[in-house]
Amino acid sequence: MSQDIQALFWSYGYVGVCVAAGELALRGGLSRELARKIIHVGVGFWIFGTLGLFESRGLAVVPSATAAVANWYIHRKRLLKAVEAEPDNLGTVWFAVAYSLLVWLAWDRPAVAAGGVMAMAVGDAVASLVGRRFGRHRYETFHGEHKSLEGSLALCASTFVAVLAVLTWMPGVAPDMPRVPLALLCAVVATCAEALGTKGRDNLWVPLSAGAVLYLVPSAHAWGLGVGAGIALAIGVLSWTRGSLSPSGVLGAILVGTPVFGLAGAVGAAALLGFFISSSALSKTFRARKAGVEEEYAKTGTRDLGQALANGGVAAVAAVLLGVTGDARYSLAMLGALVAANADTWATELGVLSRSPPRLVTTLRQVPPGTSGAVSGAGLLASTAGAAFVGGVAVLAGAPVALIPWLVLAGVAGSLVDSLLGATVQDVRWCDACARETERRVHRCGRAARPLRGFSWLGNDTVNVVATAAGALVAFWA
Repeated sequence: MSQDIQALFWSYGYVGVCVAAGELALRGGLSRELARKIIHVGVGFWIFGTLGLFESRGLAVVPSATAAVANWYIHRKRLLKAVEAEPDNLGTVWFAVAYSLLVWLAWDRPAVAAGGVMAMAVGDAVASLVGRRFGRHRYETFHGEHKSLEGSLALCASTFVAVLAVLTWMPGVAPDMPRVPLALLCAVVATCAEALGTKGRDNLWVPLSAGAVLYLVPSAHAWGLGVGAGIALAIGVLSWTRGSLSPSGVLGAILVGTPVFGLAGAVGAAALLGFFISSSALSKTFRARKAGVEEEYAKTGTRDLGQALANGGVAAVAAVLLGVTGDARYSLAMLGALVAANADTWATELGVLSRSPPRLVTTLRQVPPGTSGAVSGAGLLASTAGAAFVGGVAVLAGAPVALIPWLVLAGVAGSLVDSLLGATVQDVRWCDACARETERRVHRCGRAARPLRGFSWLGNDTVNVVATAAGALVAFWA
């Protein structure tokens, strides 16, 4: 107990020195941002003191828990200029909360607690400094905050180095755990968490997400998931620079690509790449001829997070189930979801080029091109070709040739489910000014579109999830 009491004194004294150093640096002419980082990084490094000096888990969390309360009061009363932020930014409070949770939950695994805190202390600090100095490629988060590609990549790189150092020199991970891929996976996850964080909440999500990766990922899957995360990040960033993905779409690519690349082997990786590359290429082909029709779609062109998850989310879940259970049927389900996504995309991108008008799938009456639930001969051929393409790519990567008929069936079935839902329950609207059916809530003319049919909550992304799930189910029982 006496050692814990001494550790308490050391903790409060060290944090006090960090705060004083930041306040003096601010008064000495340093910018508020740099002064905050002095405190931020200094306090974060005390995780090593916490883990090394305390003997009791209960007393070890006392300094950070009291710091959370103190920071809330200081922030509310605006008592320290060095840590002052916007009134609704409680970043200093959230960091102390995350610190406390990691110490409490990972007390017996020091590398986990230290790695999570270092992701925030080092990674976030470097990201902020690099982003402010070198940030040229800006993007907007979900809640309107702006970050930069340069800052996010700096966070990924610095988190990787910091976590790898922790995993190398501290206990708490299995002896057979591959450190490098685990650190890479941790860095990519922390980068995604930071990109989602707003109003200082990244100070909570970054350390907790990094700690969760270090705590939960088993040795058997660390290599695959680490490499998969790196590949997904590289593809996502490259696709963003080429206009195929929005910034949120990069996050979607990582969320889908990491489990598929990491757990589904060469077959899963090839199928996902076949879908993504071919669908992205088709979306840019014959752009001028498709422009008038695509304007009625809810989403077109550059894919965002919702589209990425709608098309690849079922495949990602199947890949996770494959990794957890080892049941090969989940590999089939993953392929079924991807062929359905590709079949529907090819049908949409190429079907609208048909010279003959399509027909509504429920009544077979002729409707204008681009109508939700419309099908055509050209669209059905494109759907079949899209499913066969991804199936063929999977076969080249090692899947049995005998699967191709089943995968084509799964792809076409998923595409037809998409059309059926589009014709019946999908949210479809009508613009009175233009006398046009549309999936958009606000039509291209600027007028609000009124409900025509379907459920308001059942948009295009939700329909795509159901369609890919249908393809997955067909293939699962192949």
